[in-house]
This record gives sequence, structure tokens and C-alpha cells, in this order.
Amino acid sequence: MTERKVDFPLPVASEVHSYLLDDELLLFSESNQAMYRLNPSAAFIWCCCADGLDRPGIIAELVRTFGLSATEASSDLDTLLTHWQSLGLLGQPGQRQRAQAVAEHEPPIAAELPEPRPPLADYPVECHYRMLETAIRIRFSEPGTEHLADAVFAHLCTGSAQRFDLGLDVQHDSRGYFLFANGDLIAHCPTEQEVPPLLHGEAVSEAYSSRSECLLAIHAAAVSNGDQCIVFPAVSGSGKSTLTAALIAAGFQYCSDELVLLRRGTHTVQAIPAAIGSKAGAWPVLEPLYPSLNDVPVFLRQDGRRVRYLLPPKQTLPDDLARSWPLRSLVFPMYDADASPTLKRLSPADALCRLMEAGCDVEGGLDKEKATELVEWIRDIPCYEMRFQDLQHAVSHIRGLLT
Repeated sequence: MTERKVDFPLPVASEVHSYLLDDELLLFSESNQAMYRLNPSAAFIWCCCADGLDRPGIIAELVRTFGLSATEASSDLDTLLTHWQSLGLLGQPGQRQRAQAVAEHEPPIAAELPEPRPPLADYPVECHYRMLETAIRIRFSEPGTEHLADAVFAHLCTGSAQRFDLGLDVQHDSRGYFLFANGDLIAHCPTEQEVPPLLHGEAVSEAYSSRSECLLAIHAAAVSNGDQCIVFPAVSGSGKSTLTAALIAAGFQYCSDELVLLRRGTHTVQAIPAAIGSKAGAWPVLEPLYPSLNDVPVFLRQDGRRVRYLLPPKQTLPDDLARSWPLRSLVFPMYDADASPTLKRLSPADALCRLMEAGCDVEGGLDKEKATELVEWIRDIPCYEMRFQDLQHAVSHIRGLLT
């Protein structure tokens, strides 16, 4: 079937902003909340569109600049413009062709929670913790269950306290465990194994949401040498947690395994010092570094994955858990059993796109002002991709970056 040519004039969408990072062009779409890195020929075509050239004019420029035939230039142009139009990067508002795709990816409707028995007035077990500046009180309806909170928060224990920002209550009956946050029922699970991951997730979420000066929350780990830190943004399955555990065992200070916050203006980072969540595949690899790993209880996340929580030893924690760290570099880890250990420098545009793909959150969403701040910030940050299959080599690479 012949691909339909895109009609002209087709202006660049007003909510798409472009940035030149070194010799690469980066597009930011406010409506998509996404960034797109263009190769040289795509960047050339985008600039032609932005300058208002018509289709014959762009084809002529492609032939002259890249030495393509008119047929090749026409085909490449139509393919690219059709793709951009489908993403909503071209055309006026209302011309986007993504309604069906968006609908297909809408989150499923959450299952209705069962009705618990009336909430208790008094709880016999009460524990207190602090994550950044968030004071957390956790109460249990049954004695002897405080280990479910200590399994993920013991390193953050503050003893007794009167004031709290987040109150989590765990109520148990024959139907399982009910989790209340500041009096509201938010979750239910049938087994004790699922309670610590629920507590962990809610505490991390609250610690992030209370940081009004945060520009960007990054799904990342972080370690420090006491003066500066390295941040490891990563998608699930990259080996981020395993690498972090190995770095702590090698003597680095622990900052986070879960969430790192980039502060507005100063661009220093704060790390949420949650426990290191190690999944089953990593246990044999970490056992030589953590001989007592098999004694750590196994819990069950709601995605069905089994996890052990490694609590960072006190000596690996900074004196001030809420301090802000200057950032030395971003390292994107990628475990690859077949790869030789490599540390490759990334371009700023490539790194920023990878950062967004790793998982980021911006309160209120990204807009032009915040996107511009991110672009200007990453220009001067050394960024790397690190492929590894041997933890000792990986640790050596990181040590070299922090010395």
C-alpha cells in the first residue's frame, strides 16, 4: 500500500519546544510529557518545517545537503512526517491521531477494596521513623508485628515521637491486612508477606510529595564518597539495586536505591534513603558480599515479585540523611551477562532522553520553563552508560569517577 503524503502547510505544534544540545536537536512535547532526540537528517527536516518550507522545498534541500535522490528524499520525508504527526508534534491542536493508542494504555480500574471492620481507636504497637523531613508513625493492631515495619525502616528509626506527617495503620483480621494512611483505607493484602512492600511504597511516595522545591524525581539509586554523589537512573531489570548493594559493601556511602530528587535552582540532589530492594535473581550474586542474606526474610510485592530488603549499615549512612549532595555524574547501569565491562560517555541529549525513560516525575508536569532548566542543567553533567556483568569491575569504574 502506498503511504499517504502528508499535506502542507503543516506547522510545528505550538506546545513542542526544541533545544540544541551540542550538535543534537532535542524536542520536548508538553502534551506528551516526552522528549525526542533527533538524528542529523531528522533534525534537518524539523528545522525546515519550523522555517515553513513546503514539501518540494524540503525535498530539494535533502537532495542538495545529503546527496539523496528525489525519490529517496520524498520517501524518507513522508515516513518521518507521518510519524511526527501521529505523535502530535506537527499540526494544530486537535489534529493528533493518538486517541486510540492512549485509550489502549489507560491504567486498569483498581479493584474495589474489601470493607474492613471498624478502625481501631487504640493500637498496641507503635513505631516512629523519619525519611528526609517526613516523620512517619506506623501502628499495628496486633503485638509482635513491629518487625514488618523494621524490615524496611529500622535504619530510619527515631524512637518515640509525638508529631508525625504520615500516619500508617495496619489492621489485621481474618480477611488479611488493611492499610490506612492518615485514617483513609488505601490498600489491602491477604498475607503478612505483602505488608512491608506496601509500607515501603507509601512512605517513599509521601517523602517525595512533601518536597515542594523538587524539580525532578528520578527513579534512581545514588552513592557518595562523602562530598559528592553519583546517581544511577535505571529501568527495572538493569541491575541498579545489585550494583548499589555492591558499592555499599565496597565502602561507599549509601544515599538511595529508590528515588533521587533534583532540587530547583541549586541542582543538588536529595536521596530518599529507603532500604535496598533486592529481587530473587540477585541473591546468588550478592551472597558473597552479604553472607547473612539468606537470613533476611522474603516479602512479596504486589507485582508478584519476591524481594529481600537490605538495610544499609549505620556506618554507610551520612550523618544528615536529608542533606543535599553536589552531583558528580549520571551513570546509566545496564547489566549484560555477555558484555565486557564498559563505561561509555553519553551526549547530553541522549542522557536526558534516557533519564526520562528510566522513570521521572515532575509535580504538576513538565512545562517549557522546567524543561529548559533540565536542558541547561544536563549540559554540564558528565553522563555515562555502564555495561557490566562483573560487580568488581563495575565498582572499580565508579570508584574512578568519584576520585
